[in-house]
Amino acid sequence: MNGVGVIGCGISGLQLALRLQQLGVPATVYSEHDVDRLKAGRPRNFPARFAPTQQRERELGVFDWDFPDAQVHHWAVTLHTGAPRPLEFLGALRPPSSVVDFRIYLPHLLSAFVDRGGELVIGDFAIEDLAARHDLLVVANGNRSMRELFPADPGRSPHSTPQRVLCSGIYFGIDEEVPHSVDIHFLPGAGEILKMPFLSPAGRADVLSIEAVPGGPLEAARHLDADADPAAFHRDLLDLIATHAPRLRERIDTTGFSLIAPGELAQGGITPVVRRGWARLDDGTCALAVGDAWITNDPLTAQGANLGSHTAFALADLIAGDEGPFDEEFCRTASARLWEHARHVVEWSNAFLAEPRPHVAELFLRAATDPRVADAFISNFHDPVSMWRALATPEGTAAFVAACERQAPPPAAPPKAPRG
Repeated sequence: MNGVGVIGCGISGLQLALRLQQLGVPATVYSEHDVDRLKAGRPRNFPARFAPTQQRERELGVFDWDFPDAQVHHWAVTLHTGAPRPLEFLGALRPPSSVVDFRIYLPHLLSAFVDRGGELVIGDFAIEDLAARHDLLVVANGNRSMRELFPADPGRSPHSTPQRVLCSGIYFGIDEEVPHSVDIHFLPGAGEILKMPFLSPAGRADVLSIEAVPGGPLEAARHLDADADPAAFHRDLLDLIATHAPRLRERIDTTGFSLIAPGELAQGGITPVVRRGWARLDDGTCALAVGDAWITNDPLTAQGANLGSHTAFALADLIAGDEGPFDEEFCRTASARLWEHARHVVEWSNAFLAEPRPHVAELFLRAATDPRVADAFISNFHDPVSMWRALATPEGTAAFVAACERQAPPPAAPPKAPRG
C-alpha cells in the first residue's frame, strides 16, 4: 500500500495522520511549515476543544493540558434585548473545554507524529505531483490554491459574504467574575463580544473578540490599527466595550490592559461556506477535502476545531476499514458519510448568525430562571448533534426544556472571584 498523503498540518490533518498511524495505515504529511514555523507568527484562530475532541486526543496520546489555566468551566451569557436590564445566565460546562493556542497545540501534535516514525515533507506542493505517490490524497489545507479544487456547494452555503467582521486578540488585564469562565454578550443587530480564558505562548491570558455585523456599530473594531498606535487602539477598543458590554468593561484594568505582545491580533471577515467534499484530478485520481479545505464556519459556536477532529477520526476509520481502491466512488461515499455529522454543525452555526428565533429566545429566558436549563444548554456545546436537535424547531426546544426540568436541582453556583 502506498498509503495516504495528507496535505496540511492543522488539527484535521494532524489528527488524521496520527490516527492512521495508530491504525497501521502509512501516512505522509505535506506541510508548508515545520515545527518551528508553526510556533511563530500571529494568531489565526482561538479554538476551544470540547470533551469529545479531548477524548480523541487522549486516545492518540497527545492530550497534555489537563489543568485549570487551560480550561473553561462556565459560560456567562448576556442577551441584550433593549430592556433596561439584559437577560443573563451562568451555565456550567461539564466537563470543561480545553483552550490552548494552536501555536502550542499544533507543534505538539506534529512532533508526536514525527517522533513515532511518521513522514513529514516540508515545501510547496502541486497536488497533481503527489497523486501518483499515494493510494489517496486528503487535503486539509484551506489556502487559496487548495480551495480552488473544491468549489462552494451552493445548496449548503447560504452566505456569499462575511456575516461577521472580527477583531480578536489575546490580552492581559481582564479580571474574572467567575473563575475559568467565558463571557459572551449577544447584541442583536450588532454582533457579539466574547471574553475567553486562553493558554497562550505567554501563559494564561484572555481572548477578547468582537464579532461585528457588517455595517453595524461594532464594525469600527475591525478597522482599528494596533500596530500604528497601540495606545489609541486600546483606548478606542475599551470605549466600544464600555458602550456595548459595560459590565465586562468594569472588569478590565486600564493600566494593565494590553495585547500580550505586538501582533497578537486577528482582524478580518469570514464567509461561512461548505465546499464540494472531493475533486477529480487531471490524471483521473481523486482527492478528499477535510478541515478548512471543506468547511469554513463562523467561530461563534466554537465548533471548527471540534468538527475537524471528528472528521479526522471518522475518515481514518473509513480508510482503515476499506481495502480500496480509493477512487471516486470511495471519495463520494466517504464525503457523504462525513456530512451526516457535519451538517448539524453547519446548520447550527448559520442559525446563530441570524436574529434569535422566538423559541431560542424563550430557551434563553428559561435558562435565566432555571440553572438546570442553563447547565444543559452550555454543556450541549460538547454535542452539536444534540444541540441542533434542541434549537432547530420549537418542538425540539420544548423537549429539551422538559428533559431539563425532570433533572435534580444543580449544585450551588461557583464562588465569585474577589475583585482586586
